[in-house]
Amino acid sequence: MKFFYYNKDIGELELQNEEILLVSEFKELLSKDRNKSKTDKTGELRERAFREFTYIYLFFDWESPYFNFPEKDRHDASLQDSGLSDSEFNDELFKTACRKYDELQNSAISIRLLKAAMRSVETLIYYLEHVDVNERNEVDGKPIYKTKDLIAEIKGCKDVIVGLEELEKQVKKGLEQDTGLRGNVEAGFYD
Repeated sequence: MKFFYYNKDIGELELQNEEILLVSEFKELLSKDRNKSKTDKTGELRERAFREFTYIYLFFDWESPYFNFPEKDRHDASLQDSGLSDSEFNDELFKTACRKYDELQNSAISIRLLKAAMRSVETLIYYLEHVDVNERNEVDGKPIYKTKDLIAEIKGCKDVIVGLEELEKQVKKGLEQDTGLRGNVEAGFYD
């Protein structure tokens, strides 16, 4: 289910489904007392909640521009772009909301599969970055990694990329059908 969308006309993240605010973890982020600051003494503007929702969207949502980033890079970019301070990020209420959003996002088996595939690709990338064909077995002096095996694995990367892209397209197509929207159409006020 899609909870947020980026309104390019005003340059802000907006709630797609207000029903998310029925979930206590998100409702609590909006409390006025929690959102009081030097720039908003009453908490009415809910600036902190906006920063928190921005981080949650950028880090967890499948439509985030950072969705394909490795987890550490995705976190760093999301933290910077949301403007959250370290103390705000480490707030237990916020972390609870993050876990809940991740749980909601992963309730779709297709997204779970896509994320698992992406983690596996990250492992493959790490492997390829650290293979040393000059490394030898200490006992018999034979190569640990055979060049022909490495070449075969590199050739197989094309299939991995194509497969991952196809899986991502299928997941997005399925999620678009769940919202009833097609193509790049954004939901309107009554959608």
